[in-house]
Amino acid sequence: MIASSVKLSSVSELILPLDRKVASYGLGSRAIRVLVSCVVAAAPIIARAGPEPATLEKAVFASPAPGSAVGLLSEVIKEKKLDEHNGILLDVKYFDPAATEQAVILRRADAGMFPVVSAARVNLIGEKIRLFVPVLINHNSVVLQKGSTAARLADLKGKRIGTLDRISMTYTSLATIAKMQGLDLEKDFKLTLSPPPVLMGLFSRGELDALVIYEPLVSRLVSQGYREMMRLDSFWKEQTGESMVALAIGAHEDWIKSHPGASRKLFRTVMDAMNLIQANPKSIAQEHRKTLLIETDQQLARLAERLGQMYAARWDPSVIANMNTLLKKNVELGLLTAMPKDEIFVILK
Repeated sequence: MIASSVKLSSVSELILPLDRKVASYGLGSRAIRVLVSCVVAAAPIIARAGPEPATLEKAVFASPAPGSAVGLLSEVIKEKKLDEHNGILLDVKYFDPAATEQAVILRRADAGMFPVVSAARVNLIGEKIRLFVPVLINHNSVVLQKGSTAARLADLKGKRIGTLDRISMTYTSLATIAKMQGLDLEKDFKLTLSPPPVLMGLFSRGELDALVIYEPLVSRLVSQGYREMMRLDSFWKEQTGESMVALAIGAHEDWIKSHPGASRKLFRTVMDAMNLIQANPKSIAQEHRKTLLIETDQQLARLAERLGQMYAARWDPSVIANMNTLLKKNVELGLLTAMPKDEIFVILK
């Protein structure tokens, strides 16, 4: 502001011509001194007007790329400025889904998406990853080639199955479901583990018999005539009576402790984004037709229906109990050697 750049001597210089003019009207020097002192006293008040805007906290956030349910969360956060509204500026770094978890472990990001089972597994080898924001109910499906008659996983024994890397939610969830059906994912199938674009290409060329992948890719494949054999969450729910909450946001414990404000703001930001999508699944899907690979209105309607059911927009002891059920089942099945050494779930105060 002008007043903040004006020196005290400058104010006096501005008044001095007035001093001479007023003297010509016969006013005394005492009146002039009063006038000068009032103007000088007012200058600092003008300079102090208007508080500085609050500085946003910053965090690097690892996310799967747009074109996934989690990538959609990140898009909505940035487009709607939900992060800034909550007092934080997220620097979103996009990765292949499996590389997202690696980015968190290697501290290439402050926080990011992390599968529940993988968080428990790295905890057992000393990595203190803590999950502090819920994200996704499992939304992976087994999709078959056109004309396939398979009706269950056992029918695919010995077949070529494509899915994501071993640290991913997709792989860990599929391994759990397979074990529950008496199958060993590594021994009973011919696995191809690759990023989604590679898998989609292989599947479209008929080089895979089945693909285990997430939305919106499932809806796209179904619209192209491929068959969805099984939704992993539906099988889990039939067996346990609850949804499989398999993905959360994780960070190293020391980052959360040293950035309590940023952690809480990140929590609120993601919850706001999930609630927004759940309240407006069709309009959000419509706004993101291109990144969600939506080609037809039928595909839009199918995906909009599922979007409203994918996000776990609640974080309380019941959700944590749900996640612990998944971990206990993995221990029971021999997929985890033990439960985590310490508590991996954090409810921020």
